[in-house]
Amino acid sequence: MPANPIAQIRDPDLERECEGLYSARLPYHNFRHVQTVLGAAGRLLEDCAREGLQVDARIVYYALLLHDAGYHESHIDLGFASKEAYSAVLARRMLSARGVTDAVISGVEQAIMATLRDGHCRCAEDAVVRMADLSGIGAAYAEFLRNTISIRAEVALMTNSPVTPWAEWCAGTQKVLSGYLAGEINLTADFDRALPGNFFARGQANLDRLAREPEPV
Repeated sequence: MPANPIAQIRDPDLERECEGLYSARLPYHNFRHVQTVLGAAGRLLEDCAREGLQVDARIVYYALLLHDAGYHESHIDLGFASKEAYSAVLARRMLSARGVTDAVISGVEQAIMATLRDGHCRCAEDAVVRMADLSGIGAAYAEFLRNTISIRAEVALMTNSPVTPWAEWCAGTQKVLSGYLAGEINLTADFDRALPGNFFARGQANLDRLAREPEPV
């Protein structure tokens, strides 16, 4: 089995520094989410290596470390069109200060922008970063449900508004995630819709089950 490339290049000092760009107050977009998607990326990179697809693990690692950096801040007040655009700028600052080459940083910025809702993947690195970030959609249902509940609470916190009614939240989640599941990703066999149990099928099964889920107490 191929070695996990993420595990081989992890930098505890860098991770501690990056953690300072996240807020533990957020129920979902916190540094625990970063750790989760790094795990997903490691498994994806192992699959890529097994299937003969070359991917620059450094770009994937840096991009996922910083893809939601500053999420708790108002990107609009700071003059950015999206949270991803702000995160990309924070990534450039952080990595430039550490002497990372401009070519790698540019790849990191592009990969972070690929995590936009309507983002496009121009290379394998972009696809791995995007799908690692979205890995929770196709995760075991218990994890998928926890994420759904956490994001619901986070939206209320960040907008300083009441929690969205459960049925309304589930309907909105269906709409948003169905858009993600409609995309095509040319990566590994797990994203081949013709194969049983693929990522898209798991995600759709989670959405179908969520539609029947009673409001959590």
